[in-house]
Amino acid sequence: MKIVVPIMPKSLAEIVEFDVAQYAAADLIEWRVDFMPVADLNQAAQEIKAQFPNHEILFTYRTEDKAETLISADDYAALVQQFSTEFAYIDVEILKFPSIILPENAVVSYHDFTQIPQNLPEILSKMVESRATTVKFAAMPQKQSDVLRLMTETLRFSEAHPDVTLVSMAMGELGKITRVASDSFGSSWTFASVAGASAPGQLTLEEMVKFRELL
Repeated sequence: MKIVVPIMPKSLAEIVEFDVAQYAAADLIEWRVDFMPVADLNQAAQEIKAQFPNHEILFTYRTEDKAETLISADDYAALVQQFSTEFAYIDVEILKFPSIILPENAVVSYHDFTQIPQNLPEILSKMVESRATTVKFAAMPQKQSDVLRLMTETLRFSEAHPDVTLVSMAMGELGKITRVASDSFGSSWTFASVAGASAPGQLTLEEMVKFRELL
């Protein structure tokens, strides 16, 4: 199980202020690009790589949970094309931008911040049809049975697609068990926080390292 830690700088100045030692135990750094002005991304990319030379980095420009993030399909595709060659992974919201040409290192993702959809198997199937090698799904449970349903569908999908890296999680307090026990039901990555959570229910990096050792 890889532990992914998001960073969410809002300016170039914040990047150089990171206490990089706090992230040493992370397997992967997710750079949430959508918190920064697009005009600063070229310089920011170089500084992010300089700050984390020993980590693989996931480039993520999230639009699904941010109403203030407005970007055209063409501009989104241009970001993916440009930065996919600079980082180990690049997040692509494939169901929102279906015409995009996926790079080989794409992590196709889908998020629902209100529910775990009843058509979860259909959503996973649509994403895997894109031929991406990594599929990520995160959603908000409303009751415990939602969490169990997510874990069950995750296991079914991982068994049916052993060649695909699946990353799934239920958000919020109810979903914390999915972040801790992801390996047990077929999800290969989990997300943890250092300076601040990028989604509801994230545990700290220190907590996740301890849980991984115990399990």
